[in-house]
Amino acid sequence: MDMVSLSEQLHLVMPKDVLASLRDWLRTERQRADLTQGELAQRSGVPATTISRLERTGLVSTDSLLRILFALDRIDALQDFIKERKRLAAFPTTLTGTQHTRTVKRVRHAKGMTR
Repeated sequence: MDMVSLSEQLHLVMPKDVLASLRDWLRTERQRADLTQGELAQRSGVPATTISRLERTGLVSTDSLLRILFALDRIDALQDFIKERKRLAAFPTTLTGTQHTRTVKRVRHAKGMTR
């Protein structure tokens, strides 16, 4: 069994899957806004070739991604995602609100006994 079929069977999220989701989502958002790649390029200040590459591969710089999201009026989606991640990161590591610590048992030895 090769690695691709194993990851597909286990539904593992791989970087290529995230890139595919990003490119599909941004293409859909551009189409929903009824914009061509050229029009989005003019609005965002990101070259049309970069937008084309993004929609083919999912690869884009952070700066370009932010400009595109802002031009599509979808920067809120990224902000919401970041807020949620920060909220989840602030949760305590256990339900009691304290971090889980390892319990160390001490053993007393009688006088004169070696350890």
